[in-house]
Amino acid sequence: MFLTHVDKILTAMPDVENGYYLPFHESHLENFTGIIEYESQSITIEDRKRFLIFQSHCGPCVTAFVNRRPVAVFGLMFHWKGMGEAWSMFAEESRRYPIAMTKGAIAFFDICKILFVLHRIQITVKCNDQRAVRWAKALGFVEEGVMVKYSADQEDTFMMRRL
Repeated sequence: MFLTHVDKILTAMPDVENGYYLPFHESHLENFTGIIEYESQSITIEDRKRFLIFQSHCGPCVTAFVNRRPVAVFGLMFHWKGMGEAWSMFAEESRRYPIAMTKGAIAFFDICKILFVLHRIQITVKCNDQRAVRWAKALGFVEEGVMVKYSADQEDTFMMRRL
């Protein structure tokens, strides 16, 4: 169901020098270092892979490649009509391309908002990850509140939304 929409999303994504976007596929995780780089004492690498694959079945999901290597995976999970929860995972290498990653994420959310007639997109961001909070704000998300001990590591997270 979502693959048809992902094809529409991909045609509208911005051009990236030496980069491209593809519909997410499990095989992309074989060379994706981002799955290993996320620190967590509570979640194993295999669990992270399993969660990411599950999320990819709950809404549109794309993989960003640079120089033929996957550097980011992001998507939306739909909770109900008109509302989606965004998620993402990045390899450290993706930080070399902040403008391309930001433009790609903004385009993805804008296209999804139109295609799926969304009135709300929300994300959770760990309160202590100031770089992630700044990036979420750059994407147009605003803080709504703090969810205490929400993460798997029992860290506080911001609930953020983009209308």
